[in-house]
This record gives sequence, structure tokens and C-alpha cells, in this order.
Amino acid sequence: MNELDKFCPPPRLTATPRQVERVTQLFWASANAASADALQNVTSQLLAFFRAQGCVFPVAEELAQKVTGELTARVREVLRRPGLGASWISGVIQVGDLKLDLQRHVLWRRDDEIHLSPKNFDLLAFMMKNADVLLTHVKLLRSVWGLEYGGELEYLRTYIRALRKKIEKNPANPDYIVSEPCIGYRIRIPAGVAAQSV
Repeated sequence: MNELDKFCPPPRLTATPRQVERVTQLFWASANAASADALQNVTSQLLAFFRAQGCVFPVAEELAQKVTGELTARVREVLRRPGLGASWISGVIQVGDLKLDLQRHVLWRRDDEIHLSPKNFDLLAFMMKNADVLLTHVKLLRSVWGLEYGGELEYLRTYIRALRKKIEKNPANPDYIVSEPCIGYRIRIPAGVAAQSV
């Protein structure tokens, strides 16, 4: 038993998927707030979580600060990745002539507003946040529908088909959402469409 185990028993530190999702959602809400204390809410939630797991206050506080610091560092690293513009952190993502407003739940193609179901919106938002990145079927299912998903390939294909009908000029020969056979999908900027800054 190491020194930390006396204050915070290891078996009780495992977070449920729901707790992780809640903290993650709070992080994105805080990141979009663009205020000096944007991550304070996340740190408070983590502190409460570690206290609920049996950690004494000083250890829970240290763990919460370390997790928040690590999360911030990883988000910054993702934002520096080629192909991913940082504009989405402000609430708007743009890929080619598609523009997605995360806060208002609105999609435009040039000047045309396109209606999406909530799940199709979430799927497109996740793909646009990861533009030019190959996303496996399992990654898409678990990131958009939840950790208990992963094998529902036909289910995912149905949603991709619906998205292509909404955003592609020719859904049978897509410009934006391209298939990587037996692996997954990627969203890309079509040839001849200039990337625009938001």
C-alpha cells in the first residue's frame, strides 16, 4: 500500500461512463464560456467526485487539479493537430462550405440552412471536430451514442446515409463524408472548396 492509498482507496476511483460524460460535457461548456475561470466548474465537479469516492480533501483537491490540467493539455494538443481548426472551440465549426453552430444547433451549407435530427447533428459535429481524421466505426458509435455501443455497423450506416442526403450534392458520390472500406469514415474538405475561417 502506497501513501496515497491511505487517503484515497484505489478501487473506488473508477469513474462510471456517465460520470466521465458529465465531467466532459462540463469541460466543453466551460471551454466555450471563454472566461478566466472557465475551468473552475470542472475542477469543482472533479473535487466532489473524488470526495464521494472517499478521498480526504487535500488529496481530492490535488487529484482534481491534476486531472483538469491534463484535460486542458490534451485539448490544446488536439487543437494543434493538422486539419483541425481551433474555431470550433468558439462554438462554430467550418469545413469547406459547411458551417455548424454548436450552441444554436444549426447547420448551413453556404447560405442554406439545413435541418438535422439531434443525433445526426451530434454525429456531424463529432466528425467536423475531427476533420481529415479517419474515424473507425467503433470510435464513431462510442463517441456519439455511448460506450455500450460498438458493433451496430448498419445502424451507423443508416445515419451516415441520412447525413449524406442532407449535405452532399451527390450522395452516391460524396464529397464530404468519405468511406474507408471496413474501417470507418472521414470528413474532408472537397477539392475546389477553399477552407474558410470563422
